Amino acid sequence: MSIRELINPQNSVLIFIDHQPQMAFGVANIDRQQLKNNTVALAKAGKIFKVPTIYTSVETESFSGYIWPELLGVNPDLKPIERTSMNSWEDEAFVAAVKATGRRCFPNRCSLNGTN
Repeated sequence: MSIRELINPQNSVLIFIDHQPQMAFGVANIDRQQLKNNTVALAKAGKIFKVPTIYTSVETESFSGYIWPELLGVNPDLKPIERTSMNSWEDEAFVAAVKATGRRCFPNRCSLNGTN
């Protein structure tokens, strides 16, 4: 893949990291409902264009809460990858899921907890 290649549905994957209530609590530069609406819209666009999607969450039971139901509803058959580490890239299951897509473009490399 060239560094000049445009992101498209055939070379990208959407990764939603820690879109959970406790993580969104610390977001102050956008209205939380707008953040949620924008995130769900991105997931819906990914589904329309058949872009592989990965959900991952951290400490669902003990701290962060479950991924937003509205987001999970877009791809109800996807099982979120549960992590214990804040850094997604330190989790073997997450890394394996990303590698399994065969894609190398990550258009939404941002997450609510700041790990990219």
